[in-house]
Amino acid sequence: MPRFYRIGELARLYGVSPDLLRYYEEQDLLRPQRTENGYRAYSIEDVWRLNVIRDLRTLDVPVETIRAYLQDHSAATTRQLLHDELELLDARIRRLQALRRTVCQRMDSCQRAYSLPLDTCFVQKFPARRCHALHQAYRTDAEMDPLIQQLRRFDPDHLYVWGNDGIGSYLDLNAAGQGDCQRYTGVFILHPRGESTLPRGEYLCLAYRGPNSQNAELVPRLLAEAGRQGYTPQGPLLEFLLADIHISGDDADHVTELQLRVRPRPEP
Repeated sequence: MPRFYRIGELARLYGVSPDLLRYYEEQDLLRPQRTENGYRAYSIEDVWRLNVIRDLRTLDVPVETIRAYLQDHSAATTRQLLHDELELLDARIRRLQALRRTVCQRMDSCQRAYSLPLDTCFVQKFPARRCHALHQAYRTDAEMDPLIQQLRRFDPDHLYVWGNDGIGSYLDLNAAGQGDCQRYTGVFILHPRGESTLPRGEYLCLAYRGPNSQNAELVPRLLAEAGRQGYTPQGPLLEFLLADIHISGDDADHVTELQLRVRPRPEP
């Protein structure tokens, strides 16, 4: 005599809920018979189908694909289904590997931010750095964030904000020389395919922790140090947000780096 399973019995056997078995029936994946008193009775064929459904759902095969497969179940369709799923899994692996690289980059960014020498001026040579830039004046952080979001439109899948130490602003060098150290002329995000370039050359750098209101003291210090070391400010004057509100809500954790492109002063 054929063996039949009640819905509760089959649910316990497979560790699923009765509601899930009813859902599979609604989707025409399972086709239980009905007893005289109206109870569902699952046959060995339903058990086989449930095995297939469970394994394919583990691979995230859509219900619609499973339904079509069960309606045309053969060695050829099995091979094709597995081939299609392998391609999807390979694509998912590539996506996860890309995400992993991004997370590692963000971890490295945090490490660099908190390992820089602070409150010390030092010279660093930079190659030309490609970036996406938006040259629009602003003065406050509240005005900056919407500008950064506009820059993300260049590559929304790869231009991230959280943990990105390649985000910064252009400071007005002339205004800074007159004591106005909060006048910004634009924003940028470093990107290898950017349409703009931060020029190569020697940059006098100064990193500090805390709010960027310290620019009022530190930018004049940077300009004065350039003079003491025999440099002429050439520009641009850049403010990199190495660790900001996206990293910590405590501005004591924030790390900013000022970079001023300079050239040696000609010998008299």
